[in-house]
Amino acid sequence: MLVHNWREVLKRAWSIRVTMLALLYIIYLPANIALVLLAYAMSPFLAAWSMKHGPVLPGRWRWFSTLNADLDCYIPQKVVGFDPAARGFKIWWQRTRWTWRNPCNGWQSELLGVEEIASAFTFKRDLPLPFGFHLKLWLGWNSIKRGGNYYPYMFQIGPKRA
Repeated sequence: MLVHNWREVLKRAWSIRVTMLALLYIIYLPANIALVLLAYAMSPFLAAWSMKHGPVLPGRWRWFSTLNADLDCYIPQKVVGFDPAARGFKIWWQRTRWTWRNPCNGWQSELLGVEEIASAFTFKRDLPLPFGFHLKLWLGWNSIKRGGNYYPYMFQIGPKRA
């Protein structure tokens, strides 16, 4: 009888934990959207700043980009259209596009992230669409640390080319 009661207590505690995380996720959503929009707006300026100081943004400014790569990350990944010999306007444009691709990864990890993924939720689905596209639907916290010390907050919904 006692074991049964402990199981009920643990079930309720887990249910409360999941509810609290869902509420936390919903509370973080407006902050995340505002920070991502700010990153989109600031990315041309951050790319310009990087032209003078190098492809790694200094200090907390790095939160507007990825923590595990610099602003030239498309070049080492050999992505078509990103020129390793780019200079001037072309490298500025590549760095702007990289920040648009990964806006606020640092904020999402360090500010909105969670320390332990076992207690968080992750929902990742890529649903097929016609004409070679899929719908990317990622909610919760990413189960993979992408730089930084925490599991990053995720909110990605949109069509992508398959």
